[in-house]
Amino acid sequence: MINSVQKDKANTIIRERVKQARLESNQTQEDLARVLQKTRVAVSDLERGRVSVSAADLLIIAMHYDKPISYFFPDFAKVKKSELSPLDEELIKLFWQLPDPQKHIALEYVRQQVEVIEKALGHEAAKKHAEIKTKRK
Repeated sequence: MINSVQKDKANTIIRERVKQARLESNQTQEDLARVLQKTRVAVSDLERGRVSVSAADLLIIAMHYDKPISYFFPDFAKVKKSELSPLDEELIKLFWQLPDPQKHIALEYVRQQVEVIEKALGHEAAKKHAEIKTKRK
């Protein structure tokens, strides 16, 4: 369950990533406002945290900037050692044995696999799958 501090942090990260995606594309708030059919002030309010972004607007933003929807969400995956399965522990040990260039390759491969699963199952189904897996430990 997400508490209010985590919720505030998540909203902060989402709005920061919206702004980051906009800046990476060398676009102005006015440009994003046109895409969302809103005013520049509405985009400014979103980026400053005065209002939250709607799910529909976030989807439009993700599609406009060609980002997976997961790009905008925080990763609250803070895991205690006691929560790790033997498979998790083995994966971590093997990962640490890799030289840095191979770590980057391995990490990118895992990211791609997660993205494939998210696209195949849909974000909600992937989340439920992760919850079920966690409960089995």
